[in-house]
This record gives sequence, C-alpha cells and structure tokens, in this order.
Amino acid sequence: MPSAAPEVRRLLILWVAAWLVYSLSGLVGSGGGLEPLLLMDYRALFAGRLEYLPGLVGHAFGHEAFPALGHIFFNGLLLWIFGPEVEALYRGRRFWKLFLAAVAAGAGVHLLLHLVVGGPFSIPVIGGSGFVSAVIAINAAVYPGRVLSFFGVFRFRMMTLFLVYLVLDLMGFLFALAGQTDGVAVDVHLAGAALGWWWAGGFQRFDGPLRRWSQRRAVARQQRQRQRAAGEEAELDRILAKISAEGLNSLSPRERQFLERRSRGRRDR
Repeated sequence: MPSAAPEVRRLLILWVAAWLVYSLSGLVGSGGGLEPLLLMDYRALFAGRLEYLPGLVGHAFGHEAFPALGHIFFNGLLLWIFGPEVEALYRGRRFWKLFLAAVAAGAGVHLLLHLVVGGPFSIPVIGGSGFVSAVIAINAAVYPGRVLSFFGVFRFRMMTLFLVYLVLDLMGFLFALAGQTDGVAVDVHLAGAALGWWWAGGFQRFDGPLRRWSQRRAVARQQRQRQRAAGEEAELDRILAKISAEGLNSLSPRERQFLERRSRGRRDR
C-alpha cells in the first residue's frame, strides 16, 4: 500500500481485524455476540432490540466470517487498488466523512426498501461494499478515460468497469424486487455508487449522452430559426420589390397577411 494512502491502509487494517475477531468469536457461539455491532438488521431494531443500533455504522467494518473469504478479499482488493486515488482527492477527515456519507446512504436506502418492499430488503447486511461502490464511482467520475490493464491481457477504461459493475448491481436489484436474491445487498451497492458519483461531481462534469443530445437539439433549433429568419427576409424583399413595381393593390391575400404579421412583430419588440 503506498504511503500516500494512510487512511485506506487504516480502513483495510480495521476490516481485517474485525473479520478475524468476528470469525474467531464464532468458535464460542453464533458470532460470539458480535452480530449487533456488525450487522445492519432493521427487523431486529423494529422488534425493539436496540443493541443492534451500532450496526447501522458497524456493518461497514465487518464482513462474512471464516470460512467465507471472497467477501473481504474482493472488497479489500478493490479498496487497495482504487482507494488511494480517492484519498488523494479527499485526505484525512474528508476521507472518513466520505466513508460515513456512503454508509449513511446505504443505511437510508436499505431502510426505505425494508419499509416499502420488505422481503429480500429485510435481510441483515454486513460488509463495506457500499463504500467500495462509492470509491469506484468516484474513480469513474474523475478519471473516466483511464485505461486499466489486468495481467497485461485485459484492457478497458475506468468508465467501462464502473458501468459493468453498475449493470450487474441493477440486474441484482431487479431480481431482488422480483423476490429472487442471493443475499447480496445490491441496494447498498447502488446507494454507495450514487453517493460517490454525486460526491465527485459526476452529474456536473460528465458529458453524457443526455447532455450531448440536448446540445444537438439546441444547435438544430438555432439553425432552423436562422433559416426561417433568412427565408422571411428574402420574402419581405420580394414583396417590397413587387409593391415598388406594381403597387400595393397587386399583393395577394397571403402576401398581405405576411406583411401584417411582420408589422405586428416589429411593434411587439
């Protein structure tokens, strides 16, 4: 871990330490009584078990206990790869402020879905994936064109990675709404991604398809207005020339209406 990213290193150490303690405490019972500290469980909270209150934040420090290794390994790997770039943008307390904001976003969205939908969104949540999603979103918002290379074989842009990550979570979210879930808190992932994208100003800085479409429409509208104005000027010149040569009575009803419309337009300016 680069020395320039001490906060990322501290968070990784906290993750590993919490995972070890949680795993070893399972030898003396179901989680050794640590579940209230490391689980976000709204069912328990609404049942009056206030000991689960710390888990609203604590879940972001815990991960599935041993022998489950993939959860903490992939979260830790992604944070180790992309976290230093985020810490370079938000150092010291600003990094932890971002962390808490991502955790709060995930907890708030999960609460809303627990109340409105229930079912798969009432399952207890553990893990720092929401913050990892925020980290990936910030990298994509700030460095969208950065080329990533894995083992010198796979090369793709940061934005591509983020979009693939986002699509997979959106698919998981749709399946969860349909009652099919694998227990992954995709709603927390999506909340973290949205928070990170907003935090980095992605909605303002990213020149996305919607903005380009809007710009093209504005340019086309201006061109049509210029063409219409040029056509009307040419028609006015023709009518004035006809009046000069043949007199006002030579105008057709359509030509008279055109002159009246132009005259009203000038008076209204």
